[in-house]
Amino acid sequence: MQFNRHALAYSLPWNIFLLTFGAIIFIVGYNGIAVHHSFIPAGLYGFAVFGSYISDAFTTPQWYLLFNIPIFVLAWRSVGKRFFLLNLYCMLLVTLLTQYFTLDLHIQDRLLASIAAGIIMGLGSGIILRSFGAAGGFDVLAVILNQKIGLRIGVFFFIINAILMSLIAVRFNPDLVVTTMIMLFLSSYVTEYALSMFNQKKAVRIISYKNEEIMEHMRKARRLNGTLVWGTGSYSGKDVSMLFCITDNIRMKQLESIVFDTDPNAIFIVESTFSVIGANFSPRKMY
Repeated sequence: MQFNRHALAYSLPWNIFLLTFGAIIFIVGYNGIAVHHSFIPAGLYGFAVFGSYISDAFTTPQWYLLFNIPIFVLAWRSVGKRFFLLNLYCMLLVTLLTQYFTLDLHIQDRLLASIAAGIIMGLGSGIILRSFGAAGGFDVLAVILNQKIGLRIGVFFFIINAILMSLIAVRFNPDLVVTTMIMLFLSSYVTEYALSMFNQKKAVRIISYKNEEIMEHMRKARRLNGTLVWGTGSYSGKDVSMLFCITDNIRMKQLESIVFDTDPNAIFIVESTFSVIGANFSPRKMY
């Protein structure tokens, strides 16, 4: 039986596993490190942490739950049922883990703690976002605003986190602000890396007078395919083709050998991609 990556990616057990595993890692970073140094994460979770620092009325998980209620009420008819329920599951899980999962990794140095917390929490967030859900909060609101008014998700989070950083800068001492910013930068970077880790491919452009022969050799190789585009050489004026294909690092050397064994004068151009979705690659995330 052939392994179906798309079926796995869409399956409910796999998505619940990603959300659960990612939430646990995120809370290990927060409860195990960040909370002991008063670091404040990004997004709605960060506003919940900030709320617990300036008011004793509610704890961090209680603030997080309260902040999420109006967002989920708004999202009930604005996003897909599957996306809504997966977000609800992960939000409740994060709330419960924050409340009951106590941990201290005993990292005393504040700078080292900010680095470690940023890496661990970023990895957890990346794993969560690899699923077809998210952790609730502003993730849901960002999708709604993107669908309703076309506001880009990245712009929305930039505005939200800028507001949060302004509040932190006013309330806390400069050392804590700087180390918090280091944590947030690393968290964002690791999240992006985790998202692209399995989606990142190599985009290859091959310019050759023997591309049809190259394609024939590629067809005989395992999982090497491409698209042939015809054009005209600006210097020679002759018809020439460009072969475009998507591959990964494992098959890159195999493709390179096929190209130059067939045509030593070929031009071989390689670019890294952030993400490739569709066809036989990764499926598109549905909201």
